[in-house]
Amino acid sequence: MSSNSFTIYNASAGSGKTYALAKVYLKIILASPQNFRKILAITFTNKAVNEMKHRILNSLFEFSKTNSIENASPLFKDILNETNYTFEELPVLGKLRLKQILHNYAFFDISTIDKFTHRLIRTFAKDLKIPQNFEVVLDVDLLLQEAVERVISRAGEDPVFTKVLLDFALEKIEDDRSWDIAFDLLKIGKLIFDENNADHLKHLKQVELEDFLKLQTHLKKETKHLEKKIVELASKALEIIVASGLDFKDFPRETLPNHFKKIQAGNFNPTQLYNNKLEDNLIDGKIVKATIKDAPQDLAPQLLAQYQAIKEVIYKRGLYANINRNIIPFALLNAIQKELKIIQEEKDQLSISEFNTLIAKEIKDQPAPFIYERLGEKYRHYFIDEFQDTSQMQWENLIPLIGNAMEGEDELGTTGSLFLVGDPKQAIYRWRGGKAEQFLELATHQSHPFTVKSELVTLPKNYRSYAEVINFNNNFFQSISPFLENEVYQEFFKIGNTQETNQKEGGYVNISLLEEDSDEEYATNTLDTINKCLEQGYTYSDICIIIRKKKHGLLLADFLMQHRIPVVSSDSLLLSESAKTIFLVQLIRYMVQPTELEIQYEILNFLSEGKKDKHAYIYENLGHLDEHLLAVYGFDASQLRQTSVFDGLAYAIKTFDLIPSSDAHLSAFMDLVFDVEQKYGSDMQSFLDYWDKKGNSASISTPENIESVQIMTIHKSKGLEFPVVIFPYANSNVFEEIDPKLWLPVNKDEFLGFSEVLINKKQEVQEYGEIESLLYTIDHQKLQLDAFNLLYVVLTRAVNALFIISANNLDKKGAHNPNYYSGLFIHFLKSIGAYQQDKLSYDFGDFSLNEVKEHTTTNQLTIPYIYTNKNRADFKILALAGTLWDEGLDVAINQGNVIHYILGAIYTTTDLNRAIQMALQKGLIKEQEVKEIKEIVKKVILHKDLNQFYEKGIEILNERDLLMADGTIQRPDRVVIKDNHASIIDYKTGEQSPKYHHQLNTYAESFSNMGYIIDQKIIVYINTEIELDYI
Repeated sequence: MSSNSFTIYNASAGSGKTYALAKVYLKIILASPQNFRKILAITFTNKAVNEMKHRILNSLFEFSKTNSIENASPLFKDILNETNYTFEELPVLGKLRLKQILHNYAFFDISTIDKFTHRLIRTFAKDLKIPQNFEVVLDVDLLLQEAVERVISRAGEDPVFTKVLLDFALEKIEDDRSWDIAFDLLKIGKLIFDENNADHLKHLKQVELEDFLKLQTHLKKETKHLEKKIVELASKALEIIVASGLDFKDFPRETLPNHFKKIQAGNFNPTQLYNNKLEDNLIDGKIVKATIKDAPQDLAPQLLAQYQAIKEVIYKRGLYANINRNIIPFALLNAIQKELKIIQEEKDQLSISEFNTLIAKEIKDQPAPFIYERLGEKYRHYFIDEFQDTSQMQWENLIPLIGNAMEGEDELGTTGSLFLVGDPKQAIYRWRGGKAEQFLELATHQSHPFTVKSELVTLPKNYRSYAEVINFNNNFFQSISPFLENEVYQEFFKIGNTQETNQKEGGYVNISLLEEDSDEEYATNTLDTINKCLEQGYTYSDICIIIRKKKHGLLLADFLMQHRIPVVSSDSLLLSESAKTIFLVQLIRYMVQPTELEIQYEILNFLSEGKKDKHAYIYENLGHLDEHLLAVYGFDASQLRQTSVFDGLAYAIKTFDLIPSSDAHLSAFMDLVFDVEQKYGSDMQSFLDYWDKKGNSASISTPENIESVQIMTIHKSKGLEFPVVIFPYANSNVFEEIDPKLWLPVNKDEFLGFSEVLINKKQEVQEYGEIESLLYTIDHQKLQLDAFNLLYVVLTRAVNALFIISANNLDKKGAHNPNYYSGLFIHFLKSIGAYQQDKLSYDFGDFSLNEVKEHTTTNQLTIPYIYTNKNRADFKILALAGTLWDEGLDVAINQGNVIHYILGAIYTTTDLNRAIQMALQKGLIKEQEVKEIKEIVKKVILHKDLNQFYEKGIEILNERDLLMADGTIQRPDRVVIKDNHASIIDYKTGEQSPKYHHQLNTYAESFSNMGYIIDQKIIVYINTEIELDYI
């Protein structure tokens, strides 16, 4: 381990970076009683902070209890070997340092970087001219929403502003987009909170709206001049052809003359004009038919000159058009920024995203001793974890403090130290300022922020995964690294993927290539993979499904829950993910703001689901919502306005029939409403204030270690590990972006004082000029690196087994496309000689149950009670076994559960009506559903091959628990016993599957062991028709 005062740890996935950090940290604090007060350890999440603190304290506790080298921890042994402490000294020191830290815990400074920056800002609040008691805003969306609303509200008051907003709305309509400008303003407004845009936005603060409009007018005028010039140049080119004595027909397919004719006629679209080989043919002189022998020799050079001159002007026109398209959003972005400042000053608020900018502007140039004096601390040793995710501004803000510690000496004559830990391959937070290049520049000595030289230490071994997983990732990423367009990025992917294996032999990787790239195929394959894992002995909680896009996670959660797979997803558990919850919140808003059309729109939009013409329905009822709700739904808005929030919502839930079946989101939401009433009062505004602050994070409460499959995004999975990882939808476009923008430096004289403008990032930007092309290339390469890094993170989470579900996407020539994840997987398979076009599954290693860490789980989820106001809203939250918390289950699955319940209450055919009434009384079905449900059940009990099992005079065991030989409990749906003979029946919905056969055979074996003769084993599939599967 390094003893250098400036050490950089290059820590690939699973390489034991926390262990390495803890070891260095412990060495420092063991050396002196005061050293723990002089350490600042910075990481990025509260979870990581807690883990690091626990590791240090737990290690000291273990040291204090160590009484023999045999029971010593690896960390104890390493420190003993790497220091001069004796075996007897180390336990004593461990106990002493533990006691010192616990008695002075405030000085045990392991913190998130945001928390440390917050302390700096609080300390320098007066210097920064912000209130000492400012409120930190974590959720900037609400802040931005208020600023956008204020900007839009200026329409009608300020004539210039009114014209700008109106023009913007009309421009959107012309482009076949929604006229609603709020969405666009919210989207562009997010640039303000992105640290990557801070330097660009600061130039806008002195620019007025009129300046943007002047630039817009200027560019429109210049564009007309350019268009005139383009037409003249095209006409000149056609004249040159005519003067040559050649006819247009002398050119192959008349392509070249037609090119100039299109331009002359006003077609300036570069995509239509330049995606061909015309320029190459002109350069080669191949412009006329081979039969034409007397073409002038100087014709091709002349036409090439015209062609290139026109092309240059067309792209300049394209640049102006691009800038003009963004001028109004650009101008409004400036207006939003100013409104945000006003709102925050009014409310004494400061958004967390501004922390780094404030420090950079006001504090970083202060001498370090002055900062320390104000903080009341003096740190000598710095630890920065996940350095690849540290933004440039965060790093520059820390440099003065760290430099002072490393380059100076304390009262004992010792220098400070810095330990950076990171992995550029796991840099996936560029959108919030993370910069992998920063790590690379320090590691390769391209950057020299301190006089002390750094030492690079690479942690070589992967302690996380089994050998097959490690080797697969090493080989895969080395194989695909040449596709990275930036050679520096290529190099660290090659070097960084040579991890050594550990003692864990075995492991398994599977690549599945789907023939059809569809949601249904991904979902079905994911379900099959889960069942395959269960068959091998893995549990639900061993499995994590990792996806790149949140929408795919929601789709998979819904599908899996329909197939009785318990799922936990942070997104699917959020109350704000439930449309019903949001509808109820909007109802409350409507009671407070009855004239607000946007709120009325949201309510009507929810109610319009399933209607043929949603837009007509919404606009017919906007402005007179009270009357519509009363006439169509029987909902009296005055009742809601006159009661408490809870009772009013209970009334709304019943009136709008929002709970025909189990809905945990609604149940949890009503529980939240009840709690808010108890704490803050029962008026509507109090509830809305609470919801606006904390509603986005409110979620369904679940036990800590629930026995469920986890679903999470790649970003949320970072730093975690799972026995089994399933990666569906592994076919992302490497270069996919949503409405990307670029900041373009421009000539102030040419652009009326503007030094920068905002443009859309699209391929044609490369043709605007050298600077534009360079900016596009740099951004393009960073985007590619981010996509590779995301792939690296997801593929390195697995401990035992990794399942990749991608697509077998090839073009007509059988070639793969490396711009998609699927193309990268196919390329790898081809590189090792494994790929066959008709082979859809590839295995690496043998799939079996390797050793899995023990974990405690629970199969129980608790749904909180819902208070019922019997006078107004006698509604029930149903608790159907297995689907209590499954928000989003479709009607078919809920109906299947109900039919299952009714069949379980039927012993003979005469029990049908009684069973239906029981379901009705329990609230499982509604009156209008009785007829349909009854017909389905009758199809089962009166079926010609099943009717004998519902006759009188036979013994029936409905859902009776069976104690199996291994101690587990099984419950067959129906067992019919007569004269020592038994027939076993199980009910299922959905498609037939052989996987259910094992279950029935297990039941049969149990009854056979009890002395019964098994007559029949039948699976009854209850769908539109009844299907029987005889085992």
